[in-house]
Amino acid sequence: MRTLVAVTVVCGAVCVAPLAFGGIIVTALAVTLAGAPQSTGTSACAATAPNGSPSVQADEIDAWIAREVPGSPLAGIGPAMVAEAAGTGLDPRLLAAIALQETRLGTAGGGPAVDNPLGLGPGLAFPSWAAAIALAVATLARMHAAGAQTIAEIAVHWAPVGATNDPTGLNANWVGGVSTAYAALGGDPTGPVFGHAAAVSCLQGARASSS
Repeated sequence: MRTLVAVTVVCGAVCVAPLAFGGIIVTALAVTLAGAPQSTGTSACAATAPNGSPSVQADEIDAWIAREVPGSPLAGIGPAMVAEAAGTGLDPRLLAAIALQETRLGTAGGGPAVDNPLGLGPGLAFPSWAAAIALAVATLARMHAAGAQTIAEIAVHWAPVGATNDPTGLNANWVGGVSTAYAALGGDPTGPVFGHAAAVSCLQGARASSS
């Protein structure tokens, strides 16, 4: 079995200097990930939205992307978001919300040129949008395992306010932007974005099988 190597998040200097594009803050997460598990798209742990709400459907995400940014290159990415989130307990709508905040759904900043719609990096390029989504899910799952459950708690690691490489303070807008998009997708922006016990048990099972 492959050994999972934990994501290293550099909290003191986690985001490169953000750029503003039409109100969208483009940031980058400083992440090191080795040995990321290969996605299967299915899992014994079903992917459900938090608080027992109905499962999020890929076509709902795709319809929102089409409405929010017509012509977005992420059109049709909903199935990949749902499949990658399956088994972690992550609400896949958060991925779409972050993509809007980071790159305006793949249409702004440097991310589109390297298939990186969620601002992972710095300096990361991907062979496809789906590959970037897989890394984002792995990163978020490990943040959750460390205690982050809400958008505000994730932001402490993903886009910390007061980061030395955010001299103009644009990270302060990250929580608001992601929360607004998540709410537009039907999520509760103040609640957990993971399915609590189900997500934890899935992660623990993954660790046990890979050790």
